[in-house]
Formats: sequence, structure tokens, C-alpha cells
Amino acid sequence: MKTKFVTAVAALIVGSLAATTSFADNTTAGQRVEDATLVAKVKAELLRSPDVAGLAVNVDAKNGVVTLSGHANTETERTKAAQIAQTTSGVAKVDNKIMLKPDTK
Repeated sequence: MKTKFVTAVAALIVGSLAATTSFADNTTAGQRVEDATLVAKVKAELLRSPDVAGLAVNVDAKNGVVTLSGHANTETERTKAAQIAQTTSGVAKVDNKIMLKPDTK
């Protein structure tokens, strides 16, 4: 019985710390879910596009602002990735931090 009580208390403490840490920036659970959904939608569109190497692009979102990072082979590919993200439903703004791959001649 004592073991179950200690385990329950430990779980509550860990859960409280995790919640405090993850929500320290005043982001609500609902907003985090919306941002995660937005990341999934943008990533799916990038992977669907034949014009973008979707696996080479990282996507993050916070409060509807999508940040793209990673590498592109050309400026056209970099621009296309931003266009795809911007036209995805729910995206308020795109911060395009995709870098061009260095020329490997």
C-alpha cells in the first residue's frame, strides 16, 4: 500500500514539474495542439510537392508562425517551400530560414 502511495505522489510531482516547465512560456495546451497540427499539415504539403525536398526541410510552429529551416538545393526550391507553407491553412506568417546547400563541384 505504501509503495502505491509513494508511486502516486512521485507521478504527481513529475507531472507538475513537466507541466510547469512546458507551459512556462504561457502557451496553452490547446495552442500547443494547434501548433503541432500546423507543423504536420505544412510538412505533409512539403513532402507532397515534387518541387521541394521535403525531408530536408524542418518545420516548427508557434502561435501560427511557421519557421522553416534546413537546406535547399536552389533558391527556387527555398522560395517554393515558403510559398507552400504560407498557403497552408492556419499559417499566419512564415519565417524562412532555409539555407542553400554549398556548391559541391
